[in-house]
Amino acid sequence: MRETLPKALSLMFGDEGGYVNRKTDAGGPTKYGITQRTLSADLGRPASIEDVRNLTPDRAEAIYRKSFWAQSGGDLLPAGLDYAVFTASVMSGPARGVKILQQLVGVAADGIVGVQTVDAVRRYGAIDKLIRAYCDAYMAYLRSIPGPQGFGPNGRGWTIRITGKDPKGQWKAQPGVVGHALALAAAAQPFASDKKIEPSEPPADPVVADAMSAKAVQPPAKPLTDPTVIVTTVTAGTGVLSALSGISGPIAWAVAAVIVGGALFVGIRYWRTVREAESSA
Repeated sequence: MRETLPKALSLMFGDEGGYVNRKTDAGGPTKYGITQRTLSADLGRPASIEDVRNLTPDRAEAIYRKSFWAQSGGDLLPAGLDYAVFTASVMSGPARGVKILQQLVGVAADGIVGVQTVDAVRRYGAIDKLIRAYCDAYMAYLRSIPGPQGFGPNGRGWTIRITGKDPKGQWKAQPGVVGHALALAAAAQPFASDKKIEPSEPPADPVVADAMSAKAVQPPAKPLTDPTVIVTTVTAGTGVLSALSGISGPIAWAVAAVIVGGALFVGIRYWRTVREAESSA
């Protein structure tokens, strides 16, 4: 709902904080949750680290409105759910945030909130149930992210941000994204009190606080120009040619046809994997 946006932005700025550039954060140089890559797209040119450092809250809000709120279905989804999907979209990209919702409500996961997605959300049932299910599904996605910029080094901060609970029990419980989303949903119901929703207080530990704002994306698939992909392909091709060199006649042609067909199939699957990785980033 469009009415949720001001509160959603207030909560987002509270979670994202100022400038950070940690090795364990896949987003790289980031300020107010806006990465160097996102700022480059908005500027229409490569953004420098200084451009990121000098980003103003007003510019960050404009980017959120244009590139995240609308793409995550913010104006179309019910209050509360819009904020939860918005948060996931900022952390993992709008396509990924929307696809997780679409998988939950049982429609084609194309990463675009349209009529079918909105209708499926309405048919799902109680909005508080869907908000909890969505946050659980997003946490499952976060846990699946491997590597030095994945759940290992960032999991505690991500868990606090989404659930409001510290896995180590060292910081007091916060509403988290799920708690704030439920409060926004309740406030939007008829006769509900329109109480002020305050952002969660980040943990005092700066490392944990920074991890809460770290971008959460799956590592991209290796491009076709990646040396390991090329070496593997060439090695396999050389082995096949060597095997066929001693065979002649129809058998050789049949084997060659099978190999060519298999190579085309693998190539198409790999291309689709790369496109999927790019769309979810």
